[in-house]
Amino acid sequence: MNVTIAREIEAQAQERAKAEGLTIGAYLEQLIREDAAWNENTEAALDEQDPDYPMIRAAVEEGFAQAERGEGKPARDVFAELRAKHEVSR
Repeated sequence: MNVTIAREIEAQAQERAKAEGLTIGAYLEQLIREDAAWNENTEAALDEQDPDYPMIRAAVEEGFAQAERGEGKPARDVFAELRAKHEVSR
């Protein structure tokens, strides 16, 4: 099968595949499998009837307040920590 993608995207995919020691095909298969796993684990949207709603809303509001005070971390650092914690390569 042939797939046509933009040259910039192909170059990025080749770089990332090489960095992970994979062929481009193996890298793309890995991405597709990770995407499918992510979609399987996606939860339904939270609504006000959920018993955890008040706690989650309070945590989100506190997170916004921390960000406004400049207490946050860059997203790339947070995601890197989560990937390391959960042993996810990408």
